[in-house]
Amino acid sequence: MPENKSQKNCVRSSLDQSIIAQIRQDLTRPAGDYNKNLRGVKEVDWLWKHGSTKTAITYSDGGVDQRANNNPPPTRACHDIAHFMAALNGSLEWDYMQEINHLCEFNAVAVENLMTYCCHSIKKGGVLDTEQNGRLFLDHMKWFSEDYYHIPKRHPSGKKHAQLVHDFLETAHPQHLSRYFGIFYEVWSIENVVGGPGFEVSVTMTSDIEAEFPRVEAMLNAQLESIRELVQERLPAEAAEQQS
Repeated sequence: MPENKSQKNCVRSSLDQSIIAQIRQDLTRPAGDYNKNLRGVKEVDWLWKHGSTKTAITYSDGGVDQRANNNPPPTRACHDIAHFMAALNGSLEWDYMQEINHLCEFNAVAVENLMTYCCHSIKKGGVLDTEQNGRLFLDHMKWFSEDYYHIPKRHPSGKKHAQLVHDFLETAHPQHLSRYFGIFYEVWSIENVVGGPGFEVSVTMTSDIEAEFPRVEAMLNAQLESIRELVQERLPAEAAEQQS
């Protein structure tokens, strides 16, 4: 019987072959590179039930990813919505299921913070304080990236806070994000009315959404511009701090 050489010197597994392919890609991937999910997302169907979630993600290429999490997360329900908004924004890392998910969480927290500022403004019927919110945003994102998630040390890119913020500002699209504000606002409001995760809600978000929130889009544009200006103010101080 002829010897089947293809069965030698290799690993065989019952795991999904796409996972095996990703594992094998690690061997040839350049230093500093890593797997990331940037596939176009067409639709997200999400169910929140007292902290447990069921999610179906339909990609632009027709693939469907079914997910379930029975353990209540340490984050709020609207944080999940922020992940999906990042996904539907395009070009932002968003997939919390990635093995290396530091940038996914950074982006989701950034979106969540920006949307929450808008929520408070809408709820109170007031004007967005872009300078105060910008300082809160930069302080929180610096804490998150450097002290909580330790992205400069643990992420393959080694990116520091200023670069992470720059990348987000260059990639986030207020026009796209604002289209999903109504969904974020309703989930955020429900969570605040209940006072915790003890509620049920389901959401469907699609890439062809036709909703428009000009007021929110204007607020996001103003907020991001304020953050850009504050970053420029802080760069010299942060550079001096890193050299000391």
